[in-house]
Amino acid sequence: MQNKNFIEYLIIALNLIPFLYLGFIYSELPEEVAMHFNSSGQVDRMGSKKELWILPILLCGVMYFLFKYLPQLDPKNNNSRIWPGLRLGLTVFMSTISIIIIYACSHTDSSTFSKELPRLIFAGVGLLFVLLGLYMRHIKPNYFIGIRTPWTLESNDVWKKTHYYGGYWFLIAGIVMVISSILFSMQTTFIIVMSATIGIAIASFAYSYYLYQKPGKS
Repeated sequence: MQNKNFIEYLIIALNLIPFLYLGFIYSELPEEVAMHFNSSGQVDRMGSKKELWILPILLCGVMYFLFKYLPQLDPKNNNSRIWPGLRLGLTVFMSTISIIIIYACSHTDSSTFSKELPRLIFAGVGLLFVLLGLYMRHIKPNYFIGIRTPWTLESNDVWKKTHYYGGYWFLIAGIVMVISSILFSMQTTFIIVMSATIGIAIASFAYSYYLYQKPGKS
């Protein structure tokens, strides 16, 4: 219980960091800041600095409550053992991405950083896939997290096998994304990230269907 409380307090603290960072620099920001970057890292939309608050509110505030309370609504409630660690990893990702984007939006004079922003985002997505890959095989049947197809939800055996191999797919895809974000151009990395994401979705859907239709399934 003590360890669980510590993780909860740590998650809350991590979620507060982007709010504190933005509050600390807010008075020094111009009234208009960058709000959107194209795939080359160039600013293609400006907006009021007040809009910056939307980012931590969504990624840290709203997601905190979703991650905390949605699993409690799950009738199965099978993942109480792994959920705190997974929540912590997801929170680190959300908070880090928030800070990076806030910094990029408020420092458009740093052209090098702005141009590298998509690369950092892609690398972050890759690390998120690695995290999901490490946890995937440990996720038990539920209605909120994991590879939820009609067939994984119908059969525990199909769920287990799909998540076992799905974990490897996410892990490998994440590593490839991180490496490509370092070695290749933004456009090439974008294609790799999208291809890997779509590929995993199709493979998971098809594999779970195959297992469900396979003779002798549980």
